[in-house]
Amino acid sequence: MKLEIVQCVSANKAGFVAFWSKEYSYDLEHLYDKNIGKPLNKDRVWALYKWKNSTKEIAKKKQQSIQTIYLPQLKNLPSLSSHETGKKYIASLQGGAIWGIFWLHCINHRLFPIFDQHTYRAMAKICNFSLSELPDSRPHKIQIYFDHYIPFTKTFKNVSHRDLDKALFAYGRFLKRGLSGK
Repeated sequence: MKLEIVQCVSANKAGFVAFWSKEYSYDLEHLYDKNIGKPLNKDRVWALYKWKNSTKEIAKKKQQSIQTIYLPQLKNLPSLSSHETGKKYIASLQGGAIWGIFWLHCINHRLFPIFDQHTYRAMAKICNFSLSELPDSRPHKIQIYFDHYIPFTKTFKNVSHRDLDKALFAYGRFLKRGLSGK
């Protein structure tokens, strides 16, 4: 017999991050830890996108986007020192919004937080947005990232960026999967 009681309690931002970051688990976490924040090269880019994709094997179409969009950028990586430069740069790239945003993170992980369906869902719930899932439109995703998500993450003071990302990912995944974890 499995009996459960779930109790939601209010938390401050630090408490939220402390709780939910402990709930984070990701099989390929070592790929992120080993490669982020180091000078980008072909091997690191592949490792980071394997981490982002959450599989060691990346589908052919996604491999093609890495080879044609991101790897050629290694020859002339921009110095992304502001959100405005990131916004202009991502507008010049082809491909999906989430992988483009992740590319910004790979170039400057301190300035550009990771963003995906789970982190968006967490923010939407916390901020009581009417739209709890990301829209399909690339421009709309990018607008949400710069106009809502980055300012939202900046409100979390005195917590590590990585712990915040883990907490939002875990909470957003929990919201999607519910208590069953499926």
